[in-house]
Amino acid sequence: MNTKIFLISILLTVTTLSSAQEKIYLTDVEKVKEYLSLNDAQYNSIKKNVTEIELILDEDKKIIEELKIRVMNDDEPGFFEKIKVKRGRDDRVSKIKDLKKIIERQLNDDQKEKYKNVIKPELHGLKKEEIFGPEK
Repeated sequence: MNTKIFLISILLTVTTLSSAQEKIYLTDVEKVKEYLSLNDAQYNSIKKNVTEIELILDEDKKIIEELKIRVMNDDEPGFFEKIKVKRGRDDRVSKIKDLKKIIERQLNDDQKEKYKNVIKPELHGLKKEEIFGPEK
């Protein structure tokens, strides 16, 4: 009898820990809808904003990959082009932050608390190591 109680308590503990460790990503809108208990209006609006964030991330990834290829082919961008790329990245970072704020403003207080646990996509300021690799 004691063994059964012990095994059941272990099973409950493991189940609780595994469900608590499940990560919810903002880009997985279906899980976010379920986790935050979104209504249809919130869901549709947030889905639109998340799609916009994903497009910005894809655009940024494409730009950085193109620059990496150019650098590997010894076609290093000029000074003004580097500034343009950095400003473009800064603009995309700002757009993503704004979209995340728009999403959060649509939530009620309980949802905002849960939203803090949602993993949100981010872009950081551009570092030259991302394009040129580590300095030698």
